[in-house]
Formats: sequence, structure tokens, C-alpha cells
Amino acid sequence: MKKRFLCGTFVTGLLLMACTPSPAATPSATSTPEPTAAAREVVTVESPTAAPPTPALTPTPAPDRGIRGPAPAQAVWTMGKPMIPPYRSEMPAVVLDGMIYVPGGFGGESRLERYDPIADEWEALAGMPDGRHHLMAAAQGGYVYVFGGSTAGGFNPTDTVWRYDPAANAWSELGPMPERRMSGAAVTVGDKIYVAGGVGDSDDVLEFTPDTGEWRILSGGLHPRDHANAVAFEGKIWLIGGRGAGGETSAVEIFDPATETWSAGPPLNVARAGFAAAVVDGRIMVAGGEVIVSGRETLGSLEIFDPGDNAWRLGPDMPKPTHGVGGASLHGRFFLPGGSREAGGIVNPGIVQIYLP
Repeated sequence: MKKRFLCGTFVTGLLLMACTPSPAATPSATSTPEPTAAAREVVTVESPTAAPPTPALTPTPAPDRGIRGPAPAQAVWTMGKPMIPPYRSEMPAVVLDGMIYVPGGFGGESRLERYDPIADEWEALAGMPDGRHHLMAAAQGGYVYVFGGSTAGGFNPTDTVWRYDPAANAWSELGPMPERRMSGAAVTVGDKIYVAGGVGDSDDVLEFTPDTGEWRILSGGLHPRDHANAVAFEGKIWLIGGRGAGGETSAVEIFDPATETWSAGPPLNVARAGFAAAVVDGRIMVAGGEVIVSGRETLGSLEIFDPGDNAWRLGPDMPKPTHGVGGASLHGRFFLPGGSREAGGIVNPGIVQIYLP
């Protein structure tokens, strides 16, 4: 059984993809015509009862593209245990106390799952108070915080803030954000969480102090963007890639919380949106994503930034190109749970891809 979605272009200053269920009959995924960025298309969500095929755990060779050097010879991709159906995309991944938490997303907007990377096992936890996709999340002080996102069935930025307590397996609603926001990123630096990028009431950075519940509005970057990702690296916030008014971007901007100022960072080799990002053993890694403006492609490339360098290098391609996927770092590995395999669409295989540098 497959669900059918109609996807089209949604513009709120920036470009997004909007998907709504359609009652019409479902064609096969291979019969879907190739659309333009502004065209409507039919995409499918894979049946949650069908487990995806697991690729062989063999190394994926690094591509020779003449950009820096390839990853070390021992670097490989492997596959973890698939997520629990229904499979999801357009959601974050958050690390807390040695576990990976994945809230919301297309296909299961209210769900929360926890992954144990040592046991390679998934567990379904208490669902969120309401459904969200394109939400932002971060961990701080023993809790998982979920910010904004869109309500199910459309692209409607919200200002909600929820806190998940793993010890009680329970959610609580906190005071709202000062602005609505979706399709951005949340990053923890010290005792504060920063929400950057995305679509909402402004392009500003929102600073949250969980201990007091206080919010501050700080200046946004020079390049407004949605479907970006962000990481905390050497005490600063790197806002990476995403999609702006001109389409997908390779731009990187660095925000210094100490001085509340922005500076330009080294651009990616490949412009991308809706990708995974994390800091793994002191290196920034980004993987996957999509292009839907200057073409239509689901990306499988991996880029790595090493401390002290001034450029990104390419690593081995992912086994399965994926977008709308969260990224998490644990035990020296880069975990990418879930996501969609079709650019601009929702075809969620539920796979877990793991990079071992």
C-alpha cells in the first residue's frame, strides 16, 4: 500500500516544497514524469510494513573529483537497523546521553524514536503534543527541546517550544518562541540554544536560555536561507548551505555568540539543501541533500572540513542518496537516520546510514 502526495513550490520569500495528500489513484514511482522546480509532481511514501533492503556493508570508494584529497582508505559507510515504521523525512536528529532522538517529520509528524547505536536498536517513545515537520531540535541539560516546525498538512511556521524528559518519557510545553520558524536549525552552545536560518517572521537568530526560559533576538546572517543546517564548531555556529531566493547555496556563514557577529566561512564544494550535518571527532561533516531549483537531484556526496583548513574536502559517497535527513555524531561515527530518496518528494525508505571515518 502506498500513499500519494502532490508536491508543488511554496514561496514565503524563500523557496520550499509543499506536499499534501491526494485521494487519487497512485501510479508507480517509476512512472512519475520529471518536473520542473515550479511544476507539481506525484511522489510516494513507501509502505511502513515493508522493510527496506540493506546494502552490503562494503566500503564506498571516494570519488576522484580533483577537489582536495579523498578520505582515508579505511573510511567506509555501513547500514544500521532501519527505523520503526512509518518511516519519516524532514526531521532533525539529536544526541543526548549516548542516544539519538528523532522527532516528527513527514510520514509520522507526532512520533519520537530513540536509537541506541551500541545495540543498533530503535525504540518508540511518547509522541509529541502535536504533529510537526521541518522542525528544529537540540539537547541541553538532560532534555530534548523541539522548536517550531510546520503543522501537518501544509507549510505553516509555528512558535511552539516543547521539552522532552527521557527519565519520565513525557513532554511539556514551554513558553513560545518570539517568532514563528520552520526549516531552520537549532544548535547548543554552552547553556544556550540558538535557532538559525529557516522560514518565519524574520531571518534573525533566536537565542534561548533553557534555565530561565528567556529569549533574545540577534542579527541574522547575510544570506537568508531555509533547509540549511548548523553545527557548533570551536565555540561558534556554522550555518551551512540551504536554499535561498536564488536556489540552493554553498555559502557558509559563521556566527560568534561571544561577539554576536557574523563572518564568511569556506563554501561547500556542492550547493545543497535538506542535508545532514554534525561534528565528528573534531571535523565538520555534511552529507546528502537535494537540488530542486537549478535541477532535480538527490545528493549522496559527503564533505568534510578539518580544523585549520580553508576548504572542504570530499569523502566517500553515501550508499543511498538522501535528503530531509538528520545528522548525529556518536562514538566517532556519523549517523544519518531516515530521510527521503526523491528530490522534492517524500519517498521514505527508513534506512540508517553510518559513516566510519
